[in-house]
Amino acid sequence: MRVVKHKGPYFLLASLIVAAAIFATVTPPMFVDYLESKTFDIRTLLRGERSVRPDIVIVAIDDKTLEQFALNIWTREYMAALIDKLTSMQPKVIGIDYLYQLPEVSKGLESLRELNRSYQSLASVDKNFLGELQAMEQINNVDAALITAVNKAGNVVLAFAPHVFEAMASIDNKANVQLPGYMLWHAFMLSKPGPAYKPVLAQTALTPFEGLAEVAASIGHVYSLYDQDGAIRWEPLYVKMGADIYPSFGLEIARMFKDLRPQDVKVITGDRIIMGDKIDLPTDISGRILINYPGKRGRFTTYSAIDILAGTIPATELQGKIVLVGATALGTGDIHVTPFTELAGVEKQATVVENILSQNYLVKEELTTLIDIVAIICFAFIMALVVPYFGAFASGLFFGFLLIVYLGLTQYAFVAHDIWVHVVVPALTLSILYTTLTTYRFFTEERLARQIRNTFSKYTTEKVVKELIDHPEMAKLGGARKNITVLFSDVRSFTTFSENHEPEEVVEALNEFLSAMTEVIMAWDGTLDKFVGDEIMAFWGAPVAQENHAELAVGCALAMMRRLHELQIKWRAEGRAVLGIGIGINTGDVVVGNIGSEKMKMDYTVIGDAVNLGARVEALTRNYDTDIIITEFTLNQIRELLSKSEKPVIFSHLQVTKLDEVKVKGKENAVVIYALSESE
Repeated sequence: MRVVKHKGPYFLLASLIVAAAIFATVTPPMFVDYLESKTFDIRTLLRGERSVRPDIVIVAIDDKTLEQFALNIWTREYMAALIDKLTSMQPKVIGIDYLYQLPEVSKGLESLRELNRSYQSLASVDKNFLGELQAMEQINNVDAALITAVNKAGNVVLAFAPHVFEAMASIDNKANVQLPGYMLWHAFMLSKPGPAYKPVLAQTALTPFEGLAEVAASIGHVYSLYDQDGAIRWEPLYVKMGADIYPSFGLEIARMFKDLRPQDVKVITGDRIIMGDKIDLPTDISGRILINYPGKRGRFTTYSAIDILAGTIPATELQGKIVLVGATALGTGDIHVTPFTELAGVEKQATVVENILSQNYLVKEELTTLIDIVAIICFAFIMALVVPYFGAFASGLFFGFLLIVYLGLTQYAFVAHDIWVHVVVPALTLSILYTTLTTYRFFTEERLARQIRNTFSKYTTEKVVKELIDHPEMAKLGGARKNITVLFSDVRSFTTFSENHEPEEVVEALNEFLSAMTEVIMAWDGTLDKFVGDEIMAFWGAPVAQENHAELAVGCALAMMRRLHELQIKWRAEGRAVLGIGIGINTGDVVVGNIGSEKMKMDYTVIGDAVNLGARVEALTRNYDTDIIITEFTLNQIRELLSKSEKPVIFSHLQVTKLDEVKVKGKENAVVIYALSESE
């Protein structure tokens, strides 16, 4: 884990991404809406199927029904017979999901009407004959049979299909609307504009023919609102035609089922619909609700129309219920794509009615946009803090965790509270934030980290390297003046040793010795400068600042002597030559940095008089026959430590003995040197 001090660029990048994401949230591109719709489908499928109200029944004009009739055609005569049969079973409401736009006049009926008009103009015609003609005309008038059946039922809701113009800005002038006058009776009576209203507009419509419309209990639109992918997810509960708004087919069925009068329904356009005292339907600004589909086909109790006509279904199965009549047979063209599967139009209408009555419709709150923006800003703030602090892998794990938590919360809101919260823009924003910020870190911070690691890993411990990576400003490769402590170690009489032994023995002994001493230096957080033959140079206080650099260097020297003693015991046991060393330590100001040829080789090292003095002090160990010599400058750094009653164990038996004063080049006064040893 590495702390990046300069987080400004991360927050700047995050701010730019947030600005773009908020713009995409407020004015979403088409592909965003498309992807969001697909996430809606996935959430619906993950939620699974749900139960529905038992008081909504579908009577299907299915393949089984059509097979019983000539040419597989469902005529108005059959519909009239079906309505009569349904009426006898006493349902609460009958919804006919069929369009009967024009009167149906057969050639036979037209001939009978013409013959009837001709004979009525004759004075000598037999009145009984005229009565028979009129009876034959009535028998052949299928529209009359349908009108009679609807009128007798008294609870039939018919359908009309508005031609919706989504791009139309406004149609408020009645003169622009081509709609039969009798349709005005079916417009909403009580409505007022909401705070925001973007209506679903229509100028023309396919309406039931006049005679049929006049006897219907109500009429509602069956306009289907298709998304980009052809699926139906929304239901407009009303459409605007001219100055009036007209209810949907499902809304009118629900109103009648609740025994509400038209004036009991209050519409606040672009906000909500209030039905009586118990049903409150929040809508979007276009008067739409999200359809909460219960599952695949067959979720609602469905009977074949032929079984109803045959009387095989008990009346109790329909009594007091809502009955929706519609086509489900293949090839009827009234099949729609939904999040679960393809459904017949009548099943979609049944779902809308069920959503309204149970008030279990899905909600896409207008606050969703605000939720998106808050989520986006939170994601940006979190990632701008996390990515600079953790590495790419840890940040990736956190990114995955954050994404899963957000998706889980959105699914919980969907399943538990029927609320659709956006996923696409927040999730994409989170992904882009992670990718962009980690990429930026890789090409800036990580590149610097690799440079530091490549430079210092051969000189110092992993601990120091990590600290340098965490604080790259400490690794000024160009050069800096620092107060450090330098240590020199040299094998005594190494020239004689190398001359008296085989090269293989020399290399083996030297490698074993240098490896052991290097381990000790690293254990004491030293920076290994170089090996010069049998000589070791190390220092403390750079590249990482160490206030106790003198203490560490002295402790390291004592530890080196202890490790050497262990090696000497081993070498004697093996019958090998025993090596001895001298160690010199000095503290002072030096220049530290990468020094060398830019084209050939550069090394991180220290230079200056303090370094030279350290090397000279090491050479004096031979003259004074002692293992460790330090200067007065180093002793001054550790004097306070040595005076303490409680100090590191390695210093507990340390003895400091003044040796001499030596003249040093560049200094006016002689430098006092001291011998270090450990008492038994």
